[in-house]
Amino acid sequence: MHSRHTVVTSGHALLDGLATSCVERPDRIAVTDLRSSSQHAFSDIQHAAESARTHLHQLGVRPGDNVVVTLPLSVELIAYCYGVFLVGAVPAFLDPNQPPDTLAACLADLDAPVWVSELPCPGADLYDGIVCTPTSTGFDSARLGTVLPDPSRSEMQWDIADTVLLLYTSGTTGIPKGVPWTSRELASQMRYYRSDEISSEFCLFPHLALVAVAMGRRVVLPDLATVQPARLDVAAFYQQLAVSGSDYLFASPLVWHRLITHMDQHHLPAPALRRVATAGSAIGARLVERMQDRLAPAEVVVPYASTEVLMPITLIGADEHVYRSKLGTWTGMGTPLGRPPADMDVAVVESQFEGPHFDVALDGLPADRTGEIVVSGARVSTTYFHRDDAVRTAKLRDTRTGEIWHRTGDFGYIDSSGLVWYLCRRKDVVDSPHGPIHPDALEQMWNMVTGFLLSAVVYLEDLDRLFYVFPHDEDPRAVDLGTMAILAQRLHLPRPTPVHLSTALPTDPRHNSKIDRGRLRRVVEHLVATEGL
Repeated sequence: MHSRHTVVTSGHALLDGLATSCVERPDRIAVTDLRSSSQHAFSDIQHAAESARTHLHQLGVRPGDNVVVTLPLSVELIAYCYGVFLVGAVPAFLDPNQPPDTLAACLADLDAPVWVSELPCPGADLYDGIVCTPTSTGFDSARLGTVLPDPSRSEMQWDIADTVLLLYTSGTTGIPKGVPWTSRELASQMRYYRSDEISSEFCLFPHLALVAVAMGRRVVLPDLATVQPARLDVAAFYQQLAVSGSDYLFASPLVWHRLITHMDQHHLPAPALRRVATAGSAIGARLVERMQDRLAPAEVVVPYASTEVLMPITLIGADEHVYRSKLGTWTGMGTPLGRPPADMDVAVVESQFEGPHFDVALDGLPADRTGEIVVSGARVSTTYFHRDDAVRTAKLRDTRTGEIWHRTGDFGYIDSSGLVWYLCRRKDVVDSPHGPIHPDALEQMWNMVTGFLLSAVVYLEDLDRLFYVFPHDEDPRAVDLGTMAILAQRLHLPRPTPVHLSTALPTDPRHNSKIDRGRLRRVVEHLVATEGL
């Protein structure tokens, strides 16, 4: 019935992926939406996207526009994002719950004619465009599949360098930066992940859901009030994951920690996953070991990535991560990140390097020399949205090859075997009389003693003291101060003072894993002054 169709590619990596599935497997399930207890085939998604396109066009969206999208994970989110693509516009993912002044700055910069959101829409009072709700549109889930559109129809041609998606950084270093993702980066990521046996994915991130649909995977979308790691309903999450039939899940370290703790407390079996992944911070070996043990027989992998560089920059399997950690992390040498796969290159440069002339062959540091990690390749975004200042700071153009290298802001090194190691964020390196202090490396070293998921190191220069700070829900009896002092002594550092907070550690709202070190330092200074630590 459908063999008469051939795919006419548009040059848009995600649209072309959906069009291919509509031709090759139109009736196969593309989305399992647990919020609405519904399933939708690839042809249904194409139909819903066409309906969303019509609605968006009626509201004034035109090719080249940005469209703010803050819908929860749902089939409506996927339909409207693909509808935006069909118009020729760009979905922009914003956090509507960020501080009002920050949100207002991002909205003004985007100049989007339409904001797609459920009601009430947080921050709508800061926006003078049209707020569009899917429930008031021609998108009707009951009608999905009643009309099979011709998936070969392509009305617009896209260049490989055209922006397809616009994501924003977490803003932990200032105003969030818009990062344009193009078909170049997305096609590279799809080539990498499409080559494996994974056919279904449980998604906690909207951009991962869009890419998974384009790769022809079945996407499972949860029914959760929030997917924020610290606030996620872990019991509901487990129940939904366990019955979803998913092959793969990528989640933040805190989500995995909470899930496994819940499984242990209630004597629950592991969900039947084939592969699991985590990233988002320095990943401790203890968590990786727990994932291996409790999620078996699933393969555990740890990719390295950022908003500016699509997964994976590097990749390391659980066995090697644990082995390398016992050799290196245990001695304060950082967290192993793995090696770059195809389409990616990694180098290290002096952290104080300043352009404009850059040649990685000359400016790249030799093995085991510490500096800033820089990355190049097909999954590296090449610019920021309306932020020339950030481009000048973060992007280096190789004068010999013309390649763009992205400065990750991560401090680390490449060892003699080609393995990349992470020490800490460049901005967090602390100068001391004992030499540079890398907080993340010390945290992971001491976490191997305590078994804690998350801790933070604070160094007070005027006192020449190190503090090992951990949250309220960790057991202080796990702190073996003698062993921790010996490890510090080997690095010629002062012994740590443990600090058990009565609250959680201050972290970023997106992953709940990036420590707000400035705020934490003020907490420790207050405790020293008032409680005589």
